[in-house]
Amino acid sequence: MRRTTLTLALILVPLLLHAQQRDSTLHRRALPRDIAQRVVRLYNASGTLRAQGPFDVDSGRKIGGALAVLDGPLTIAGHVAGDVVVINGNVTVTETARIDGDLLVVGGEVAGRARGYVGGEIRIYRDELRYVRRDDRIAVADSGGEEDAWWRRFEPRRDASGSKFQVASAGVYNRVEGLAVNLGPQVFYDFGNGSAQLDGYAVLRTASSFRSRANDVGHNLHGELKLGTARGVLIGAGAYNLVAPVESWGLSSLETGLAAALFRRDYRDYYEQHGGGLTAGVFQGLNNRFTLSYADEHWTPRTANNAWTLFRSNVAWRPNPVEDAAHLHLLDATLELDTRTDVENPWAGWYLMAQLEHGVGHMDSLGITDATRAYPNGRVNYNRAFVDARRYNRISRGAQLNLRVVAGGWISGDPLPLERRLSVDGYAALPGFAFRSPQGGEDVSTCTYGTIPSGYPAQCDRIALAQAEYRSDLHVRLFDWDEDSWLRPHFRADGAWVVFLDAGRGWLVGDRGGPMTYRSGEMPALSTFRSDLGAGLDFDVFGIYVAKALSTAGLPARVFVRFQHRF
Repeated sequence: MRRTTLTLALILVPLLLHAQQRDSTLHRRALPRDIAQRVVRLYNASGTLRAQGPFDVDSGRKIGGALAVLDGPLTIAGHVAGDVVVINGNVTVTETARIDGDLLVVGGEVAGRARGYVGGEIRIYRDELRYVRRDDRIAVADSGGEEDAWWRRFEPRRDASGSKFQVASAGVYNRVEGLAVNLGPQVFYDFGNGSAQLDGYAVLRTASSFRSRANDVGHNLHGELKLGTARGVLIGAGAYNLVAPVESWGLSSLETGLAAALFRRDYRDYYEQHGGGLTAGVFQGLNNRFTLSYADEHWTPRTANNAWTLFRSNVAWRPNPVEDAAHLHLLDATLELDTRTDVENPWAGWYLMAQLEHGVGHMDSLGITDATRAYPNGRVNYNRAFVDARRYNRISRGAQLNLRVVAGGWISGDPLPLERRLSVDGYAALPGFAFRSPQGGEDVSTCTYGTIPSGYPAQCDRIALAQAEYRSDLHVRLFDWDEDSWLRPHFRADGAWVVFLDAGRGWLVGDRGGPMTYRSGEMPALSTFRSDLGAGLDFDVFGIYVAKALSTAGLPARVFVRFQHRF
């Protein structure tokens, strides 16, 4: 059975890495209706020069108005005095290119965005536009004529629904599950002014599900109804038995899974999440939404298994910390706002994720922490907040200044369960310091100050982290592949050099004094924050960096690799 687990891991780990990049596109079968209509309107405008790709604007050529290219690619070396719209194709911007207006790309990518001059905004949507031709004009595929009549919008369409049997990653490769695999049907239905989706999966865990003495198969049943296309309301419900991370805001799932599968280093901690819940909310576009959710969950500690890794198989895994066992009712309010020009490679815009959680229930057993926790009669009632705010600024033709603030933790009520504690640790937060490293007694990154509990868990009631980076184009391209195919690439990685500065720490909250403990209305002095300074080269699909601790003398510089932008 161990050989079976190893074989499955060898086969499915690559699928994990690829599938996780695709999970976010599950509901992106078409552009939001408002974006699609804007693109069609720009293409059909009387003053627009329309072309079928491939199309080149040679150096020395000037186009006096807007340019729209259908089914690119488009290469720009000359001057376009208006907007540029590219539909279902890629754009290459050269050193001599000049675009006075906006650059809008759907179903493609932009290479060399920092090389030429773009006077307006750069906006990229990777979802293709589904269109139909009307002579020399185009229309959105599901609009126009009788099809757009209001009574038609509620009729089922045979080409807008479907089902499939899914075999895909259910999470990151980790020391508790190995690779978790979703196995089961997925059904989706698009009825014109909305959509519905239903997923029903068994969750197989390669590190434990195939053992003859174990019964460790999870499940994930989820349904969601959306009313509206560009904007509207959503309603969802689910029942699940999953292994969930304590913190997931740091390293991406791709990077966490790679580190675990290859080098036996797991930068997250995990617990079992068993229950169900309801969600309701409003949305606008793909990335802006406000939701309210209620869940009834049982939390159970999990232990690490001897999950397979490619290297360092003779080294023991870091133990998975013993988290709290509890039965909780959770009410969450979550706001997500995203005005970035490109979600994966932003040039300008805002990203905000803010969450407020109220938890009430019963603590069955407590994990080990440094601080004493008291729950009268085993009852717990707490409030917790978390905010991740980022601003991307284009300050010159080839440079950016990007800022990020992460803060959150206990607001009121009883002490937070261990599953809701936080830390400011690891390569995504303070890379100048070793992961889970106390550096002399008190560890302000994890709020550990005495005997270190097994696995070195996050124990902070509150955290604060600020990050700043300056990026400038290198005018170097290393890769040229297509993210929609492993064999035929369209994604291009343009190099940039990066200089960054980080500062952050965590602390405990309490009325009585103690190590790293502050009153509810207090914040630690900035002089107590850990800080580091670093630089590196970023080629979109990977970057290599070096970081040096500033707040602690004598620590060596640390070299690390990231497989996405730092934030």
